[in-house]
Amino acid sequence: MRKKFYRQKKDFLTIIAPNKEIIRLVVAAVELIKRVDKMEYKKLPERLKIIFVTNRFGFTNEFFMPEKIWFANKSVILKNDVNWLASLIIHEAYHATQFKKGKYILPLNRLESAAMKIQKKFLKKLGESGNDADIAWAGGYDKKMIEDKISFGYFRNLLDLFKEDKLNFILIK
Repeated sequence: MRKKFYRQKKDFLTIIAPNKEIIRLVVAAVELIKRVDKMEYKKLPERLKIIFVTNRFGFTNEFFMPEKIWFANKSVILKNDVNWLASLIIHEAYHATQFKKGKYILPLNRLESAAMKIQKKFLKKLGESGNDADIAWAGGYDKKMIEDKISFGYFRNLLDLFKEDKLNFILIK
């Protein structure tokens, strides 16, 4: 059985999601980055190729290198506003820079402080404090993600299916 997802190209980025609403939200977040922080936007094509949103609930997400694919469960998109989503895209894309510089090391939670710094800087450009990133981290967000082995396995399965061209895409223009 082939899984069905919507797929849309936005500039350099391919967005894959289980429905059009999620694609619309991701496109809005990318447009916000483009408007608010042109320098960060110019870095994105080198850092990120695909945003793949799954049909699973939950806040787990994972960045895959060298593919430059960010997988996220749909709650990450649907339960946050566009400002937070844009800052999260910048955060996750920054992990590609860490990988390129040889700083993508275990344990992965050691990578988070630098990525959060970039994320908070963007949130401040939007007039927000950036404290939400600290609150999420202090609230055990990383621990909840580590415990979600089902989502991580699902991401890897989807990555394999994607590479093997076993996913059914409905293209959106």
